[in-house]
Amino acid sequence: MQLQELPSQQKLSSQEIAEYVTRWGGSPSIALLDPRCQIFTSRYAEGLIGYRLAAGTAFVFGEPVCDPALKISLALEFEEQCKNNKKNIVYTQVSQEFGDWGVQHYKGALIEVGHDFFVDPHLDPTAGRDARMLRKKVKHALTEGTSIHEYTSPQAELEQAMEQAKQTWLKGRKGPQIYLSNIHLFNNRSGKRWFYAIKGNRLVGQCMLNQLEARGGWVINLLMATPEASGGTTELLVVSILEQLRKENCQYLTFGMVPLDKINQITGLSAFSNWFTKTAFKGANWMFKLDGKRKYWQKYKPYYESSHLLFTNKKFMARDMFGLMRAMNARF
Repeated sequence: MQLQELPSQQKLSSQEIAEYVTRWGGSPSIALLDPRCQIFTSRYAEGLIGYRLAAGTAFVFGEPVCDPALKISLALEFEEQCKNNKKNIVYTQVSQEFGDWGVQHYKGALIEVGHDFFVDPHLDPTAGRDARMLRKKVKHALTEGTSIHEYTSPQAELEQAMEQAKQTWLKGRKGPQIYLSNIHLFNNRSGKRWFYAIKGNRLVGQCMLNQLEARGGWVINLLMATPEASGGTTELLVVSILEQLRKENCQYLTFGMVPLDKINQITGLSAFSNWFTKTAFKGANWMFKLDGKRKYWQKYKPYYESSHLLFTNKKFMARDMFGLMRAMNARF
C-alpha cells in the first residue's frame, strides 16, 4: 500500500537532499538518501526532516538536518504539520540534548536504545595488547593476498564488479534483518568515498563512506565481504580506511548507532509501558541478533554518544513497535 506523504513546502531533488545530509547530517541521516524516505521542508527554516509513515505515526530519522540553531524551529513546524494531519511523531536516534528538549516540550518519553560509536583515526585500534585479535584478523587477510584500494577515477568495469558484489552479499544475508536504507552505491556521488578489497583478481569486499561536514568526518554506510573473502577482510578494510583518514588529518569516523544489550534509561513512560518497552526490546535484540553488531565494532576501541528514541506521547503500545519495525525496514 502506498503511504500518504505529509504536505511539503517544496520538493527537493535527490542531489539536494544528499547535499543537506553532507552539510548538516549525522549518522542516522543516511536514511534520507533512500528514495523511499519522505522529506519535509520548511517555509521558514533552511533544512529538512526525513521520516517514514507507519501505523499512523511519522518516524523521524535522527534530528532535523539543518543549522543547529534552527533545529527547534524546524521541529516545531513539523509538529504543526503532523497535528494538522493527525499523525503522531517518534524521533529515532537523537542526542541526549535534543531528547531532553523533546521530553520537556512534548511531555512525552525518552528511551536510551543505543550508542553512536565513533573513533578518532589518529588512534590506531591495532595498537596494544588488547588488540591482539584484531591484528590477527588483519594479518590473516593480508597473508591470504588481500589488498585494499580506493576507487577514485571512473571505471565502468570496476563499478559493475562492486554492484555485483553488493547484490551477492545482500542475497546471502540470512535471518531477520533491520537496516536504515537500501544501498545505492553510485547515486549522488558527491560526499561519498569507496574502498574495495581485491584477492587474486576478484573483488571480495568493499566499504562506502558518506561525508558529514558538521562533524568534520565520515560515516560508514556500507561494509561487506563476499563469501570468497578471507577471514579478516572487513577488519582490513576498516583499518586501511583509518590509516588513510589519519594521513588526511581527519579526526572523526562513525560506525553509526549500535544498539544496547538492554534498556536501562527510560524517562516519561508509565509502569506498564516501561515493562512493555524493555520486553519488546529484549525480544528484538534476540530476534535480530543486535548484540553481534556491538561486539564487532567494539574491537576498534570506539568512543560513544548516547542515542535515544523520543516519543511525543507517554504511551508506547504494540502498534508503535510494529510501526517502528516497518519504518526500520525490518525483514523477518
